[in-house]
Amino acid sequence: MANNEVPDYIEGWRVLTYLLAPGDLGEIRFAISPSTEAILSLRALRDPSRFPLQLPWVRRVQNRLADLDWEVLGCLMNERMGSPDFLTPPMSGPLTTYAADLAAIAGTDRADVERQLVAVNGHLPEPLAGPDALGRILTAMERYWRIMLAPHWPRMRTILEADVAYRGRVVTQDGTAAMLNGLAPTIGYADGRLRADQVSNPSREESVAGRGLTLYPTMFGPGAVIPFDVGHQPELGYPARGQGTLWELPARPSSSDLGRLIGRERLRILGLLRGRPRSTGDLAVELAVTAPAVSQHLQLLRRTGLVDSYRVGKQVFYQPSDLATMLIGR
Repeated sequence: MANNEVPDYIEGWRVLTYLLAPGDLGEIRFAISPSTEAILSLRALRDPSRFPLQLPWVRRVQNRLADLDWEVLGCLMNERMGSPDFLTPPMSGPLTTYAADLAAIAGTDRADVERQLVAVNGHLPEPLAGPDALGRILTAMERYWRIMLAPHWPRMRTILEADVAYRGRVVTQDGTAAMLNGLAPTIGYADGRLRADQVSNPSREESVAGRGLTLYPTMFGPGAVIPFDVGHQPELGYPARGQGTLWELPARPSSSDLGRLIGRERLRILGLLRGRPRSTGDLAVELAVTAPAVSQHLQLLRRTGLVDSYRVGKQVFYQPSDLATMLIGR
């Protein structure tokens, strides 16, 4: 997966042009790719200044960074924000799960893994030089997804699905060309040529030639996103509509009203979790109550969508959900 805009420190980026015959236009399909969102989100952590709409997410996950295997994750993206294509397997449609993507990645041939790691990094990174490289990558990426993205994925998927539905309506009402020309300022279509600017170095043309073109919205692409390898299955990512609304907060109710609604003890728990994620044991000590009592409150808060949880080793940590953040603030 290659760079989606031109950083100040990189010059010479050019254009990828997909050549589409008339029959190819009828074979364009849309997908949503959890694995692509995971890889692209690493860009936002590496250079938050390029992702202003996702700064709330970057801030929110800062206290979880130490729980991740950065020795491996750091090898999965180069300074140009390029990453190996095997980490984003062929997209099958809008209903793909991250578990399915991981299963597809697990089937990658070792030689392909090493070739693509070398192509992205310029060499085979030492942490991934052994026969267990793919296993380490899968473990690191599964943990990354579970801790960093899974708590937010339902809301992200809603925005991505809404974008796909919108593009479908544009095709129906105005035609495929209008839809393609509305994807992003750096994407344009005319006379069978679909151009994605500021993505390729050097410029290149690739014929779709009946292989089908997959378009996918992303929360983490300010411009166009293309495959890293030349000749890869034709795919083009573009920024999802409405992604800036993901973190919008409505007017919050008062603390007294919230206490009456969910109970003072549960409101106290949410207040403590707002500071940092905590385990059941942590909360029991701070509240001076028994762990089973805290657990009952947490389970109710979880069932009503007010807390999310994630596991680190044998411990389960809780944090306010997006819904709770809208109610009580950060």
